[in-house]
Amino acid sequence: MRDEIIRLLAEREMTVTELSKVLGVSKATVSYHIEELKKAGLVKVAREEIVRNFVRRYYTLAIPNANVGERIIKSLKLSANKRDRAEVFRNTVRLLGFVLLKTSPSLFKRVGFEVGKSLSKSNAGIEELAELWEKLGLGKTSCTRKSLTVEECYFCSGLPKVGYTYCKFDEGFIAGFLSPKGRYKVEEVKCWGLGDELCEFRIERLD
Repeated sequence: MRDEIIRLLAEREMTVTELSKVLGVSKATVSYHIEELKKAGLVKVAREEIVRNFVRRYYTLAIPNANVGERIIKSLKLSANKRDRAEVFRNTVRLLGFVLLKTSPSLFKRVGFEVGKSLSKSNAGIEELAELWEKLGLGKTSCTRKSLTVEECYFCSGLPKVGYTYCKFDEGFIAGFLSPKGRYKVEEVKCWGLGDELCEFRIERLD
């Protein structure tokens, strides 16, 4: 139900009544899910109209965690004004990635896995991963047999502390890159989102 509401609101602003008619459920059911989506920071009131002494509210999608989203958008506008193509691309990736992180972190991680797997080789290990990371301009790396540390992270460096890690895509990327050698569990244990000024990924082989 909530996925359907998100899909509809991605297309246009809608009222509870309109959503109810399209989804074929009661207005009470829609209102309940709208409130839950609002609590999660995924939906907000776009505008209000007074119709026959009643308030008609139109809902739309919200960027999750508005402070972070607004910060990325501000940076995107600044880089666009400077005509800095690299930074425009980076901030666009960050904005899209951040929304996906909040709406579907598992999917975000899975996409990373598939990208990492596609760039891997049968004998690739953590050292080759660190080398590729720097070649792609994703940050400065150091590694051990069980960890990868990234400074100047392409995705999250400079973003505020929010109490959770930003780099689900990278967790998936690392696991995917190493997958020809086996199954790996990758967990980000340090991140700008946790108040650190670098990212560190703990890597554990499962088989």
